Parts: sequence; C-alpha cells; structure tokens
Amino acid sequence: MDWTSTSDPYANVGGVGFNFDSDAAAKEFAERHGWEYVIKKHHTPLLKVEKIPESFGSVEQYFGSFVLPLLEETRSELYSAMETISKAPLTKVVSLKSKKNKERLYDVVVDHRWQNRSSSNHGKEPYESFPGDILILTDTKPETATDLLKVGRMCTFVSVLSKNEIGTTLKVKASKDIPVDDDSLKKSLLLIFLTNVTPIKRIFHSLHMSRNLKIVKEILCTDPVVVKRNCELCCVQQNKLLAPRLLSGLNDSQTKAVSTCLSRMHCNHKSNVDLIWGPPGTGKTKTVSILLFNLLKVMKCRTLVCAPTNVAITEVASRVLKLVKESSEGDAGRDILSCPLGDILLFGNTERLKIGAEIEEIFIDHRVKRLQECFGQQTGWKHHLDSMKAFLEGCVSQYHIFLQNELEKKKDNMSKENVKKYSSKVKSLSRLLDSFEALLLQDNVASKELEALFSHSVIEDLSQSSMNEKYLLHKKRNECHSALNILQNSFHQLGIPKKAMGKKSLEDLCLQKASLIFCTVSSSYKLHSGKMEPFKFLVIDEAAQLKECETTIPLQLPGVQHAVLIGDENQLPAMVKSRVSDKAGFGRSLFERLSSLGHTKHLLNIQYRMHPSISSFPNSNFYLDQISDGLNVEKVSYRKQYLPGQMFGPYSFIDIFGGKEEHGNDGCSLRNMVEVSAVVIIVQKLYNAWNGSKKKLSVGVVSPYNGQVVAIQQKLGRKYENRDGFSVRVKSVDGFQGSEEDIIIISTVRSNSSGSIGFLSKLQRVNVALTRARHCLWILGNERTLTRSNSVWGTLVRNAKYRRCFFNADEDKDLARAMFAHRSNVYEDKDLATRTAVYSKADVEKLCFKLKAERDGSTRKKPVDSEDESQLDEETMKLEKLRQRLDALNFM
Repeated sequence: MDWTSTSDPYANVGGVGFNFDSDAAAKEFAERHGWEYVIKKHHTPLLKVEKIPESFGSVEQYFGSFVLPLLEETRSELYSAMETISKAPLTKVVSLKSKKNKERLYDVVVDHRWQNRSSSNHGKEPYESFPGDILILTDTKPETATDLLKVGRMCTFVSVLSKNEIGTTLKVKASKDIPVDDDSLKKSLLLIFLTNVTPIKRIFHSLHMSRNLKIVKEILCTDPVVVKRNCELCCVQQNKLLAPRLLSGLNDSQTKAVSTCLSRMHCNHKSNVDLIWGPPGTGKTKTVSILLFNLLKVMKCRTLVCAPTNVAITEVASRVLKLVKESSEGDAGRDILSCPLGDILLFGNTERLKIGAEIEEIFIDHRVKRLQECFGQQTGWKHHLDSMKAFLEGCVSQYHIFLQNELEKKKDNMSKENVKKYSSKVKSLSRLLDSFEALLLQDNVASKELEALFSHSVIEDLSQSSMNEKYLLHKKRNECHSALNILQNSFHQLGIPKKAMGKKSLEDLCLQKASLIFCTVSSSYKLHSGKMEPFKFLVIDEAAQLKECETTIPLQLPGVQHAVLIGDENQLPAMVKSRVSDKAGFGRSLFERLSSLGHTKHLLNIQYRMHPSISSFPNSNFYLDQISDGLNVEKVSYRKQYLPGQMFGPYSFIDIFGGKEEHGNDGCSLRNMVEVSAVVIIVQKLYNAWNGSKKKLSVGVVSPYNGQVVAIQQKLGRKYENRDGFSVRVKSVDGFQGSEEDIIIISTVRSNSSGSIGFLSKLQRVNVALTRARHCLWILGNERTLTRSNSVWGTLVRNAKYRRCFFNADEDKDLARAMFAHRSNVYEDKDLATRTAVYSKADVEKLCFKLKAERDGSTRKKPVDSEDESQLDEETMKLEKLRQRLDALNFM
C-alpha cells in the first residue's frame, strides 16, 4: 500500500492547503520535501531565507522578500503542532467517500464528539472544525510525531474545504490518494487537528496580487526621505474639518493627530500613510473613534477599519457605535447630523467574533437575518406596503366585503338561544308598530306637525358633523397613501430585486451600502472578490501587532488612497514561531519599519490609565519621558490602598527569595511554586479585604510563562468565579496585551544563580507587563536573579530600591507563612491558606530570620572574578541544604 508512512504522504504540500504554482521557491518547497522534513528538521531552514530589508527597490522585491519567510513559518507552525500531537483534538471517522471525477477530494463523516485530550484545555470551548483546518488522517493515536513514521503506519494530511452546519460532514482535500475501498482502514481511522492555515493562505495570495500599487509604492521607501513629504499642492484648513463638539473631549496631541489624518482626504495627488503612536493609556481607541466618526459623517468617506484580532476590532466598533448613538441623543447633539446605523457594518466569523447584544445591530449576520424577514415575499416590507396601499385605495369595497363575510359568519354561528332572544324582540317591535299605526290614524293628529317632527334640525347638525368627519378621514387617507408611495419609491431605489434574495446576495448588499466597515485584517481578504464601491480610506488599529506581509491584504484593496496605522512598536509584535523567519525580521510590522526610517509619528502624549507611581518607570525607560500623566490620575482620590502596609501601595517590587524555577507538567514552560503560593495568598487577602464592600475590584495576574499561568489557575481553582464585583484574571503577558485591571500582580518566575532570564528580557514584553494596572502594580520576583541578568529587570530592581518601593516578602507575615509552608513541603493535601495558618508566630519569626540571613549573606560581598563567584554559589548551595535540614527538624 502506497499510503503508509514509508511512501512520504506529505510529498506534495501544495495539494492540501496552497496553490504554489505562481512561485518557484514555493513550488520547490512543496515538491522536494515532505512529511519527515516537517517532523524532524525543525531548526534547519529548508530554503535560504534572507533578512527582509528596511527599504525596497521595486514592488517585486517588496512582495518577494516575504514569501520564503512565510513558507518557513508555515512549516514551523506544522512542526509545533506535531510536537503536541498527543494533546490535539481528535475524532473517529464514521465514513469516507471519494468525490467522483475530482482528484483527492473526499466527503468525511465524523463523530460529532471531538476529544480534547489536553489537560490544559480546562475552561476552553470544545474544538470545532473550520474551513482551512489542516488535519491528519491516520489509523493510530500517536503519542509523539515520530509514531506516525513507523513502518506500516498509515497517515496523510487533509485540508478542510467546507462543512455542514453541525460540523459532522467535512469536504476535504488530501495530500495523497486514499484507498477508500480498503475495508480494514475504515474501521480505525481518526482525524487529528493540527492548525488552521486560512490566514497564511490569504497572505500568500496577497503577495501575488499586485493590486493598488500606488499606495504600495509609497511604503517601499526606496528613498526614505520621500516618505516624510506632504503633498505640496494641497493646503487644507484643518480646523474646519472636524465636528466641533467632539473636539472638546480631545487633548492637543489627539486633536492634531485626527486633524492631520483628515486633511489627507482633500488630496487626490498623492497617497499617504500616517502613523499615530499610542503608548499605553493615552486614549488611542477614543482618538480612533473620533477620527472614524468624522470620516463617516463629516467627510462622508467610505472607510475600511481593520485590526489584528476579533477582540480588537469589536472593541473599536463598539466605541464608534456608542459615539454615534450619543451624538444623536439630546439637544447637545444637534450640531451633528444623526448617522443611520445602516452605514456601519461589522463582518467576520460568527463563532470567533462572539458578538454581544451591544453591537449585534451592526453585525452582518444579524442584519442579513433581519433583512431576510423584511424582504420576504409574504412577510416583508414590499408585501405589507402593497397591502396597505390596496386597502387605502379600495377600503370601501373591502369594508363591504368584510361586513358581508362577518354577517355570513354570524348567520352560520347563531345559536338557538339567540334566535329565541331576537324572536321575542321582533314580536315586541311588531306590537309597537301596530300601536304607532293606531296613533297616527287618530283624528287629532295634524300632517304638518308630523312633517316638522321628522325634519328636526338635529338631523341637519348630524349631517354636517358627518361631513366634517368624512373630510378629515379622506384627508388622512390621502396622506397615508402619499407616505406609502414615498416608502415604496425609496424601497425601489435600493435596487432590491423583485424575487426573494439569498443570504449571499444580502451580504453583498450590506457591504455595498455601508460607508464604514469593520473587520480583521485577515477577513478583509474577502473584500477583494466582491464588486462594490471602492474604499478611499484605510484605518488599521493595533498595527504594530501585525506582520508587514499581513498588512498588504487590505492595502491592496482597489481605491485605497490613504491609510492610517495606529500602534506602538514598544509593545509586543506579532508572534513568529520559526527562529529562522524571526531572525529574518518576518515579525516586524509596517508601523515599526516606517518608524525606524524616521517616518513622522503623531505621538499621543498624555496617559490616563496608570497611577503616576506605575507610569514612572515605563515612561522613562521606553518612551524617553515624552508621556505626561493626565489630571485624572494625579488626583489624590486615584491612589488606592487595597491592603494595609507600604508593600501594597501603588507600586512595589516584592523579593521572593528561595523559590525554584522548574518545568511544568507540559515539560516545556517554566513555573515557580513559591511565587504561586505568594500570588494565591495576595489574592486571598484582597478578597477578604473586599468582601462585604459594594465597590468593584478587578485583579489581573500576569506571568511571561504559560506554565506559571496554569499553576496559578490550578491553585486558585474556581473560588473567585461568579463573585459579583470581584474578578480575577490569570493570563500570560501576551494574553494581557490591550487589557487593564485595577490591580496587576506580575510573577516573573525566574530564580537561579546565573541571572539567566531567557525571553523575559525582551523590552516589549516588559513594557506590556508593567502598563496594565490602573491603581496598583505589585511585581514578584527574585531580586538576585533579576539583578544579575544585565537586563532592564536589573534596572527596575535598582529603581525600586531608589524609590523605596522594594520590599522583602517575609516582611508580610502571611507571605512568610505561605513561602515557608511550600518550602517545608508538609500538609500538601490541605488548602494553602489552611496550611499556612498552623504555624505559630515564633515559627514565622524564625523563618524570617533565616530568610534575611540567607539574603544578606548572598548579597553582602560582591565577587570580583569567576572563581570567587563559583565559590559563593557552592557555599550558597551548602547553606540551602543546611537550611532545609533545619526546617525539617524544627517544623516536622
């Protein structure tokens, strides 16, 4: 059988997820290397990946410089997924059928229960397949990737092309022919999820589009000076471009950024790319919202807004929507014309966007659903308009028909009791008529008197009143008929076909009619295939988090003449898994490249998030003291004291001595259980202090290492979930980017004598970690390790000491108990808080004395050469062993 691992089932990578025919290097990647290469040679580059330059001589060089790093990154992503294949989601194959006359296309029916075998998936939603997923079809449950290479094993890559609504039937393309007639295979086949390559495919295709090259040529920077020039033919009075009421909420730097970007709208001679530099807490989202509102309402410009993630784009969309609604409410908004929400549209993947009620009215799926109701043949607007017009035009005849129908119903439904009842009344009426006749025939009744009686003026008055009512009714009917005609004409002007419209047609209609569209950068790829009015303006939020090649997707949309990139290159860039691609600069953003070449940036220079004690260090070390503190954070009321003691003021470094860095259960990421214990105690102290208070408190626990994040989450458990007003979020630094909390606790993890801290030394990661807190930032770490690291962390420790914000963990009795409880390693089966409470004051004081002695002994003398340092390390190890023995003797 040629479908086993011995025949190299991934010899044609292009057959699964890509069409590589347009690029020679890509084709070589697909044809010459296969499955074994993906699994075994992670650190060996397949192709010669060269460093991406800062400026480019041609459009061809620009696009071409990203292709090989992209392919290498793709291979690295597959390898990374293969490393953790034992924890990947998998499911059983129920049936497998080939598509007739279609090469390597199959219909696969799977068990709807995907098994997530990873223990780290706690709290995550179950896996659901999507188009673009790369799966492995195999006959075994592999524990390692090399299990798939064993002789006799059967496996191949498949790419999901489409699925049914419930995700149990997948249309897939395989990298090799599958022997579907082999009954022995059908009984044991499995599908294992690896990764989704849709974003990568979109980037690859974007690099081969060569569209809208006018603006692309502006970012080549063949001559870096050209980038900074403004159009000399255009001079716009910027202060007349903005909605005046909105400016009152902006500071000077924000106003300048918005007005400069808007001034580009009046220039048709030259494409422009503007950079808005938004450090943490400087009101970046507010600035972007007001820029977009002016583009929508004042400038009436068709604009596309993009961001790297679903979370980021929904945040911007919600802020703009809120601004639009506020501007339309009350007298204060009369200087601005109201904006119909139909002009605003958000589109993307329904499951991944997770649309809330506050913005669903601008989400394309919600709008299409409503429009389907509105355009329905029997339930839609057109049907009801026609019915109302028909009623008004023929209401008299319809009313008579209605009465006749009702009379017929009453005749059919009249009961015997009603017949008897009306029969008696008829008899009574007959008697009255006989009496009336007798009275009229009397001799004393005069004819003239009878004529006067039956022509009384009351009848004339009633007739006049009736005429007035008829006139008013006729007038109102004409007014309604006229309004319906106007509505019907407006309906026809939309260009709606007379026949019912499908979902796809309605989606296209929404995209064509909207003036302000929100989507992720990757999703903007879908706009290349639609026929619609071109965009003129492109705004990319969080642009510094994007690889530059990703930015080429929306930049090449037809018509885009001006672009605004908002970001901060001092925060974390896009993640790159391949060391080779990372070294080549594949993760660099367009924002960072233009900034490094001296492109003008509009700096937002006032921060409104952090207490000044928190903002001080990042401002001086990452932003050259260019950022000022807002008046709101300088107020005395902004300083919060959630726990007693100087250690728990707005800013502190808490030295956790004696911890041990170790690999977590996954065997990869690091953790430090002493710091975990300290975090748990601090969170518990915060909860106890908050409990009973009606004020809301949000706590964020941040660590660079996923192993530490998992360890803290496991120790905290679900104790603080569903606490109204008290929330705790534990995430990695990367996961916290863009977020903020009242209190941030940072666990640095690293604890060693060499000062090795790995990727913890990356300045962008440090900056993100230090700028998430509003009121309090407490940093937990090993002072000796961080000081010896020769990194920004050593500077931070020295700065904390200089500012008297440096504290020893044992200065707090609860922390001392927690540290001691963990290091003595007793009562492991009990809750940490209960375990620490059993130690007496004397125990704690004794521990504190020991910890201080250890710390003082290790920092008192400074080694002058490597020999002295090694001797000190040896003595430190002996001291540690002695201390552990003493601990055991004193507290067992």
